[in-house]
Amino acid sequence: MAAISAFLFALLASSTLAQSQSFNSSSAPAIGQYARYRGAPRGSLLSIVPVDGATFLAGQRFDISVEMHSLSASSLPSLDGLTTSIGSATLDSYFSSNWTKESWNYTYIPDAASFAAGNTTRVYVARWALRGVYFKSAGDFTVSLSNSNYNVSAGWNVRSYNNRQAKNVVLMIGDGMAPTMISAARYLSRATKFGKFNKNILNMEALGTIGKIMTNGIDAIITDSANSAHAYTTGHKSWVNALGVYADTSSPTFDDPKVETIAEIIRRERPNMCIGVVTTAEIQDATPAAVWSHTRSRNDKADITRQQIYGWPSAKYNYTWDAKAVKADVLMGGGGEFFCANVNATSGGLVKFCNPYSSGGKPVDVYNEYKTKFNYTIVSNANELAAYNGTGPLLGIFALNHMDTWIDRNVYTVNTANNAGSDPTGNGGAAGNQPNLDKMTAKAIEVLDKRCTDGFFLLVEGASIDKAMHPLDFDRGLADVLELDATVKVVTDYAATNNQTAIFLTADHAQGYDVAGTVDMEFYTATGNDDTGNFVIKRKAVGNYQAAGWPDPVIDANGLPSRWDNRFRLYQSKVDSPGYNEENKLTITPQASNPLARVPAVSNTTLLSAERNISGTFYAANVNDQPNGIPRPATLAPDQSTSVHTLQAVDLYCRGPTAAKCAAVMDNTELFFLLADTLGLGATAANSANSALGRPSMFVAVVVAVVVSFLFA
Repeated sequence: MAAISAFLFALLASSTLAQSQSFNSSSAPAIGQYARYRGAPRGSLLSIVPVDGATFLAGQRFDISVEMHSLSASSLPSLDGLTTSIGSATLDSYFSSNWTKESWNYTYIPDAASFAAGNTTRVYVARWALRGVYFKSAGDFTVSLSNSNYNVSAGWNVRSYNNRQAKNVVLMIGDGMAPTMISAARYLSRATKFGKFNKNILNMEALGTIGKIMTNGIDAIITDSANSAHAYTTGHKSWVNALGVYADTSSPTFDDPKVETIAEIIRRERPNMCIGVVTTAEIQDATPAAVWSHTRSRNDKADITRQQIYGWPSAKYNYTWDAKAVKADVLMGGGGEFFCANVNATSGGLVKFCNPYSSGGKPVDVYNEYKTKFNYTIVSNANELAAYNGTGPLLGIFALNHMDTWIDRNVYTVNTANNAGSDPTGNGGAAGNQPNLDKMTAKAIEVLDKRCTDGFFLLVEGASIDKAMHPLDFDRGLADVLELDATVKVVTDYAATNNQTAIFLTADHAQGYDVAGTVDMEFYTATGNDDTGNFVIKRKAVGNYQAAGWPDPVIDANGLPSRWDNRFRLYQSKVDSPGYNEENKLTITPQASNPLARVPAVSNTTLLSAERNISGTFYAANVNDQPNGIPRPATLAPDQSTSVHTLQAVDLYCRGPTAAKCAAVMDNTELFFLLADTLGLGATAANSANSALGRPSMFVAVVVAVVVSFLFA
């Protein structure tokens, strides 16, 4: 019996290992830092997106794009003679759609040597596209393409979920929130009993089930917020800067093949369900915009603002798309620049604070569009938000650009009061009365709960964790982690009395932040800079291992630090940075204004002119930022002014009926299917609501059953 059990376990292990190690180069993007097109199978000039391995929700609208490339102007590509199949049908007949045919050319950088030398290679493209198609039922499908030179196939999986398991879903995202930041925030805000936190952990850590999310996209191992948020809202991978689309190789940003978002699906399937979006960034920023927008460039912010209410205007963008406009019932954050239409006089002359959508060469007052055409009530500061007691729709825009961090909204409020030009109306004044994320979320839930007969989907983003950590403004970043954590309590308090509410909390990507000990600021500040340039004495203020004693934060009644000038502080750093100076303290009066933050590096033309082999911008330490700090060497390319995103997987915390499925290491696209599973979206007559994390092959499942029967017989 033991021998049989051992044999079956070995068989199971070898089968699982074989599955995990399988590799098909035709299903892998090109290797290297630069590529002709990451959507093309390795070595192929013929490609299709959605790519091999894509997963869909039944009924989810999407576009299909087939590209044929040529590197020779004398041999232009053609898709004439292309054969396609899905089962026994051609692609166009299966989806009852007609191909649109286009051509263009573009240039790309082949490798790092070409990038340094400024050399590019031209590519000629023929493209066929099917727009706005969908699968009617769940299943596995194989798509094949063939022409005279190439054969390309893609396996597509379609899922559906018939059983709705929660009325409300709240998705909370800490932008750039690495697991190490969560740990650091705990040390700043929670007391221990001789080193044991016991149950005195962060609210997010106490949610329940914990998993891990891998964040890379198709194009690179490091993602940005657009690409990663797109994965969460569509279930598909994409490219840096892309929202709601697979990238193609054309230059226009609105012709790329689109994928329907979860909010658009809700609007189509659940007309009585509500949608809310709350962020401390501009509402046009990557994460909130991923709820409704479709563009290759996250910088199309004026269009993104109007896509929220109008959806996809085919007359402007030339491509049909029948997905419903999201028209969020509650929308809050910054971004007044793309709503207001004022031109304001200042002492420096005419300054246009507003940058809205333009029609016929004239700026459009988008605030007025939201108010008069779509009946939004508009609030622009914390007092107006608190006073609002209606049932929506509600638009809260609290800053011209991104909202400021928790520290400047609550501790050093003089910074926001003096930040001229930040008022969301574009009047040139300061946005000195911005609400906190927990108050915004509480009001959103209040409105959605009153307004919605069929539940709600709410996205809540702590955006400036990322925006503060980029310029190495560690304290501002950690304060915003704690603000997000305080917001978790608002959501869990609501869920406690509304038990049909599921909560998912994660980050969209990480940054390379960590803590290596503590620093004694009294000794550090009293010690002058030594003459050797090695700062030997100053560095003795840093304690590692047994000298990494406990910090001394002062915590308020809400579990948030009320002082940021403590003697014993975390010794914080990033694995990547431009050259900068580090004093290990908060820059109380920041130089940057969107949001308020430190400026660690500035363009240095003297250093640029001294370098013979580079052009462009050379960033070096800002001598006016923490001038008494220890110089940190640059570890990034000279054109990088701040630190960047990093590779590590991010934490996923879940509470609710599908929380058990979070306990896994998963691709970022799987979070979309967890949300869909929870809400019962994509339902079809033939239900195939398998686990969002996939299922083992029948052979492996049988082996598991046999092993279990032998072990427990």
